[in-house]
Amino acid sequence: MTSFAFILGCVPLWIATGAGSVARQIMGTTVIGGMAAATAIAIFIIPALFVLVERLAKRRGAALSPSIPQPSPSEAD
Repeated sequence: MTSFAFILGCVPLWIATGAGSVARQIMGTTVIGGMAAATAIAIFIIPALFVLVERLAKRRGAALSPSIPQPSPSEAD
């Protein structure tokens, strides 16, 4: 939500007119594009990588660690 507000706040830079407007337009385009890319990465790619790493860790952990039998309640006394 904050990143979308920041992107919308940079729209006046992107549509600037008058003296020095080319520099403002370039800066607005760069900031809006960078924030859009960072937002897309944060929303889609990072959670997908988290799931992938968790699955790989689970698979590797199951292959490396031997299964340890749990004691039954009567043995715990």
